[in-house]
Amino acid sequence: MTDNKDKRFQVTTENSRELPNQFFKKSHELIFSQLGLTAREHDMMALFLSRLHREHWTDFLEKRDIHAPQYTFHIDVLKDWFGLSSKQLYPTLRPVAERLAGRKVGLENEEAEEFDFIPLFARVKYSQGSLTIVPNSELINAYVDYSAGHAQINHHAFRSLKSEHSKRLYTLLSRFKDSGTQLHPQRIEALHGLYGLLDEKGKLLKKSYGQNKVFIERCIKKPIEEMSLCEEVRRELEFLLDEKTGNFGFAPVMNGRRIVAVEFLYRWRSSDNRAEKEAREKLAQETVPDNPMLALAREAYQIVMAWPLEGKLNEKHLLAIQSVEMGIITLPEDMPLNEAFRTRMQQAV
Repeated sequence: MTDNKDKRFQVTTENSRELPNQFFKKSHELIFSQLGLTAREHDMMALFLSRLHREHWTDFLEKRDIHAPQYTFHIDVLKDWFGLSSKQLYPTLRPVAERLAGRKVGLENEEAEEFDFIPLFARVKYSQGSLTIVPNSELINAYVDYSAGHAQINHHAFRSLKSEHSKRLYTLLSRFKDSGTQLHPQRIEALHGLYGLLDEKGKLLKKSYGQNKVFIERCIKKPIEEMSLCEEVRRELEFLLDEKTGNFGFAPVMNGRRIVAVEFLYRWRSSDNRAEKEAREKLAQETVPDNPMLALAREAYQIVMAWPLEGKLNEKHLLAIQSVEMGIITLPEDMPLNEAFRTRMQQAV
């Protein structure tokens, strides 16, 4: 397959000064997705998100380019971000990148009874001390659409945490910093998904997490304890005591003698970061149009089925159809790539 890296919009980070000083953004959709990551994978994902910007996708969104941008981080950035020496980079990051390249994010809408599992990245490559990440364009809305809200995550505090569950909970709480937002009690089953503990069939990856005592100890109590002891986190986040039960940082919601939900008890320390507030308000007004590759695939389908009235397919149309066949994007059910379509397509090429 032809390497299209020279045709992509290139985002190269040569030193840490090009990264945000304090915060990286994560959309509401990604935060409330089903995605299980190890601690190192969380950090690699955060590095990518810290450099992600909607402007990088302008050509893609306006259909001047059908490729997602490519993000490359040079060796000095990697050493600083991961706290590793030059010799440690390759052996440490290789298994992390391999796992991350195969991760799928599960986007779910319980009210509509819908779910969708999509690969996070098209490519994760390490060469000559540089890490290159190509995101999956199918997730463009989840990556850069902040109209539904987002979290401003302090990457210094985030990287200081060692446990994957601590990083996950810290991200979740970071979504609700503003006085006008509140994290309501979360059902145990919903938390299983948010912590990435479910497979694609909705079954627990480890049966032990089905025991509330085990789940709360590992995924609630220990993360809260780690965050409360982390100096970077303590500067901005305070956990409160549940006087009724004596639990620190959370209160169980009971149905009889069974815990059915958890209410997190915490308080963000006041912040006068006006720039952060203004950036949040601006991002909340942004919207992201339809996936250009999907739009091209729809256009190609119409051309084929109307042939010869609307002319022939071009190279971009053919690439879009190939993306459908590979499962990268999905056409609506009323646009099947069946035998009738394939017969007409031979004439429209």
